[in-house]
Parts: sequence; C-alpha cells; structure tokens
Amino acid sequence: MTALTAIMLSLTQCESRRTDNDVEVTTEDEKTEVEVNTDMDRERTELRNDLKELQSDIDREIVKVDRNLKEAKGQNKARLERAKNDLQDEKADVDRALEDLETASEKNWAEVKQASRNTANDVRQAFRKLGNEIADLFDNEEDVE
Repeated sequence: MTALTAIMLSLTQCESRRTDNDVEVTTEDEKTEVEVNTDMDRERTELRNDLKELQSDIDREIVKVDRNLKEAKGQNKARLERAKNDLQDEKADVDRALEDLETASEKNWAEVKQASRNTANDVRQAFRKLGNEIADLFDNEEDVE
C-alpha cells in the first residue's frame, strides 16, 4: 500500500512539493514563471522610468513655453500656443502608455511593451522637433510680431 501511495504521488502534477524537512521544492514550470514575471517586472520598471522621464521633460518645456507666452505677441504667440498644444498632446500619449503599462497582463505584455517603446520613441522624436521649433521662437522673439 505504501508503494502504491508513493507511485500515485509521483505521478501527480503538483506545482510544488514539500520535502521531509518541510522545505518547498520548486518545479521547472514555477521557475520559468518566476523568471518570466521577474523579466516582465524589470522591463515594466525600465519602461515606466523612461516614460516618466519623458513626462518630466515635457512638463519642463510646457513651463518654459508658458513663461514665454505671457510676453509673446502676434505670430510668435500663436506658434507658441500651437507648440504648447502639441506638447500637451505628446504628454497625453505618454500618460496613456503609462496607464497601459501598469494594467498590462502577462498575456498582452509583449504587445503593450512594444507599444510603450514605440510611444516613447515617437514622443522623443516629436519632442526634439518641437524643442527645435520652440528654441527658434525664443531666439527670434523680437523679430516677428
């Protein structure tokens, strides 16, 4: 009877077992799941940090634009307002990516991860372009009214 019990226990698909010393034994499936979750958490943290850094950069640029908007006139004022709107749109994209990142599951992780990276790259590129345009406006502030 003892042999039959031992055979039955060895044939079951337990996720983890306890040894005689009451130490949990981890199966290969559990190790793989832990590794996947660890990788996912690490990647999520890296992407979150990257997106939050972009948010901060955009916020700083919006503050700069707001300061210059107070004294801008004519065409420069209109261009600064458009730039501010563009910055706010870019920030909204980053906010959405962060929200998606936080709610991602293991099932949709690959898709969300790629979408977050794409958003970060797209926003970085648009931010550089806007930054150059805004810098030109600040440099030529007195030229156009």
